[in-house]
Amino acid sequence: MEPLRLGVLGTGFIGERHARNAAASGAVELVGVASLHSDAAQQLAVELDCRAFGPAELLAATDIEAIVVASRTSDHARHAVEVLEHGKHLLLEKPGAIDTAGHELISAAAARDPDLTVRVAYHRRHDPGFRELARRVAAGEIGEPFAVHMRSSEDFPPSDADRSAGGFVMDVGVHDFDTARWLLNQDPSSAYAVGHAARYDTADNFWITLDFEAAVATTTLSRTSPVGMDIRCEVIGTEGSALLSAAPLGRGLTVLGAADRHSFPRDCLEAFSDAYLGELADFASSCRGVEAPGATLLDDRHAVATAVAARASVLRGTALAVGPDWEWPGG
Repeated sequence: MEPLRLGVLGTGFIGERHARNAAASGAVELVGVASLHSDAAQQLAVELDCRAFGPAELLAATDIEAIVVASRTSDHARHAVEVLEHGKHLLLEKPGAIDTAGHELISAAAARDPDLTVRVAYHRRHDPGFRELARRVAAGEIGEPFAVHMRSSEDFPPSDADRSAGGFVMDVGVHDFDTARWLLNQDPSSAYAVGHAARYDTADNFWITLDFEAAVATTTLSRTSPVGMDIRCEVIGTEGSALLSAAPLGRGLTVLGAADRHSFPRDCLEAFSDAYLGELADFASSCRGVEAPGATLLDDRHAVATAVAARASVLRGTALAVGPDWEWPGG
């Protein structure tokens, strides 16, 4: 299969990883990178032996078939629409938008050219561990699943970038919201969330409950992990349960602290390095008409709508329906 000629828009934390993976991949050919900061794009292009573009030039390049949008989260929807309007396949970093109104703009652009492939970068759907968990749950090994319990902990403090990312519940929570819907094969109906400021001046830990038609999901989102990135997911069914965890859990009591940091990945790039590579290869296969795993725009639409309800629930103190574009003042 001919490599997919690819451009990457955004050279930050995730964009740089996508570019490096593309340069090393046999599934794609990295044609160029673009950034609002031209120096960053130029430096990365020299290192990866590709071309540096401005964003508009990247969109218009006739030798680029597909673009990875990894720009600032608040710009995702606008850039996604522009990619589709230029007739290029799209791999969009999550969340695709920070509200449902922005997401509707992407969906409308995608509907105007249904021949274009659109995937959203939920890397857990390409992770070997999560894929095996999903396979065994779908195979009925634990009976009928009726609950998912998750934990997503990291040690990155709140920052000014949170607002542009739609808040911590949106930026990180969408992974868990998509995971729960994927594993349960049901759509969420409502979300209830509470926040707590354990270490910082603003909420840095959240507890969220999602209702489904015939199931429930819970997740804990934390910025105050002493060990680095700690991702856990347990699916409970009528005949058993399945647990996926980075934590070295044993029999009896397990106490985790800073001394255990060496046992955990530093961040998502380390925790899901194989998943990021698979995500890019699967996207290339999809663009070539080959069936491959990946989150669709509809999958992302559900995750974003769930995050919209959850982050508003923190402020309102009540469960909220998933679907409306609940007001959020930012922060």
